[in-house]
Amino acid sequence: MPNNLRRERFRYYRQINNVSQRQLSIDLNVSDSHIRNIESGRGNPDVKLLFKLAKYLNTSPEELFPDLANVDSASNN
Repeated sequence: MPNNLRRERFRYYRQINNVSQRQLSIDLNVSDSHIRNIESGRGNPDVKLLFKLAKYLNTSPEELFPDLANVDSASNN
């Protein structure tokens, strides 16, 4: 998934929940630069933060970050 799709999806959920990157970082006790990096696709949340983000933004982890949920099962064989 291109980073721009992740950026659009993350931004969409932030906007429908009416929360800024700064407020999200404060509420979840992470740096605002980490939130910016996640939203831009330059970084990934750890598992704990992934679930916190999804819960905070009222969605599922798979919906918020489908690129992280997309696992190629053929590569596991």
